[in-house]
Amino acid sequence: MKYIISKIQVQKNNKDRVNVYVNDEFLFACSGELVYYHNLKKGLELDKNKIIEVVEEDNYIKAKNVALKVLERSYKTEKEIYDKLLSKEYDDKTIQRVIKFLKEYSFVDDIRYAELYIKDKIKVHGKSKIKFSLSNKGIGEDVIENKLSNISNEQEELTALKLGEKKYNTLIKSEKNHLKLKKKLSDYLLRNGYNFSIINKVVNSIVVCDDFSETVEQKEVNFEELNNLALKRLNVLKKSEKNKDKLHKKLYDYLLRRGYKYDEIKTILKEIL
Repeated sequence: MKYIISKIQVQKNNKDRVNVYVNDEFLFACSGELVYYHNLKKGLELDKNKIIEVVEEDNYIKAKNVALKVLERSYKTEKEIYDKLLSKEYDDKTIQRVIKFLKEYSFVDDIRYAELYIKDKIKVHGKSKIKFSLSNKGIGEDVIENKLSNISNEQEELTALKLGEKKYNTLIKSEKNHLKLKKKLSDYLLRNGYNFSIINKVVNSIVVCDDFSETVEQKEVNFEELNNLALKRLNVLKKSEKNKDKLHKKLYDYLLRRGYKYDEIKTILKEIL
């Protein structure tokens, strides 16, 4: 049976694509540029291999355009692109060809992706959560471990301390039991990917049991004791807070919870800040 092109018609809703009719019946649609590339025209006889070649090339062009549009919105891993094209029902051969093109022109680079992702997420997450997320995105374990090794324990601990302080200020409004508060704060940091060593260190520096003890009534304040307490807490707060005004407020709130009066706190803060 001969396959003779009987008509090539530009699509109404997409001027870049055409419908190809063979033996007066619709056979396939393709990109307009393929018509010129393969010199398709009315009356041309096609063999099956030529038809397959045109269709495969058209699928590749469409899949490549889908991938590029996805990458316009945000950087993606190789696996994310593969999964996206697979969901659009492109075959594996076409997808692999698209990914090869994307890698050749650095549109997809898993190592670079890992670097950027870690740089962004290390501000709010611990290494464990970052590793889990990157693994799900298809990044190799050796790449993940290599890039995470650039993050020091001190850097991770400082981030955990900042997050812990912020969460503590929210929790303290409704939770007054220091054991439950520690548990909630620990669970929060655990969910954010920090290890138990960092969690214990951070939680113990933020939640001090004495903060929740009843205030001892005293006629006169021991300012030396108050000064030492304020300086001790100040050294903890400085690790995660550099803004002087916020530092002042956090230290004030802390001393207020310990039962000291406004004038007493104001006096001591004026001396140490």
